[in-house]
Amino acid sequence: MRGMSAMRMGTGALVALGVIAYVLGGQAAWILLLVGAVVAALAVWEYVDHARHRGAAARFALEHGWSHTPRTAKYSLRFSGTPFDLRGSSVRQEDVLEGRYGGIDCATFTHVVEQQSDGERSSAQVFQVTLAELPVRLPRLDIVPEHLGHHLAQALGGTDIEVESHAFNARWRVIARDRRYGHDVIDPRMIERLLAHDVQGRSLRIDGGAVLMWSAGREGVDTLSRRLDVVAGVARRIPDHVIRRFREQGAAMADPDAPLAGPAWATTPGVLNSRRYTGIGSDEAQRWASPEDEPEAGDPRA
Repeated sequence: MRGMSAMRMGTGALVALGVIAYVLGGQAAWILLLVGAVVAALAVWEYVDHARHRGAAARFALEHGWSHTPRTAKYSLRFSGTPFDLRGSSVRQEDVLEGRYGGIDCATFTHVVEQQSDGERSSAQVFQVTLAELPVRLPRLDIVPEHLGHHLAQALGGTDIEVESHAFNARWRVIARDRRYGHDVIDPRMIERLLAHDVQGRSLRIDGGAVLMWSAGREGVDTLSRRLDVVAGVARRIPDHVIRRFREQGAAMADPDAPLAGPAWATTPGVLNSRRYTGIGSDEAQRWASPEDEPEAGDPRA
């Protein structure tokens, strides 16, 4: 739909410029026609690129046992910071691939922030996001190339954390609100991983129970394994004592595959609480095994 909208916009722009060129005549006509042809060509290129990206994602999912969702908004409100703090009339994720990599649940998707007018797209910002899930929700920590860190630290109001490695400090800025937490995460094993060549120039973040990285534009599945190596590698190197501390503080992520717990009436499909135990009426539920056992008037149990 978005690609067809872009093609309609490009064709419409070409027709409109053609009419203007006809009215003006002369050299201006050729200039306007050339501009219109460029606009239309860009719209067609975007449509073809989007279709190719979607086809490659669908084939990857089929070949590797991952899931492919063409369009969703499930990640729109989960994270903070760029690109998730950008606002538009339509914010969504396209071509979401989800699966396991190196024993860790991972995902990649195109994050689209679109401005629309009268149902037609006027502009869109596109980013490729790749993430590795964590077992706990950790405070936000940004790891960005050194030349970007100063401005980001000012924007976040966080602390720029330096470590004992000169090579690391020359390449990276680590920004967190809690200095102790930042030093706990960026230990020698993490420093070693972040000095590897495949991370250079990337922006990383720990936030919302995940390690994520992003870049402007779409990135295809041909570079997915390298991106997954980075986010999964960083996730594995978060020290165990950090994970344990936040788990004990109640920050554990819910396991979507865990069996439901609670009495039968609370875990039966189709009931009001949508298969999630709420504890409503739990005191009464302990007294009666099922609704049929509920006492009638005059029953001594009442």
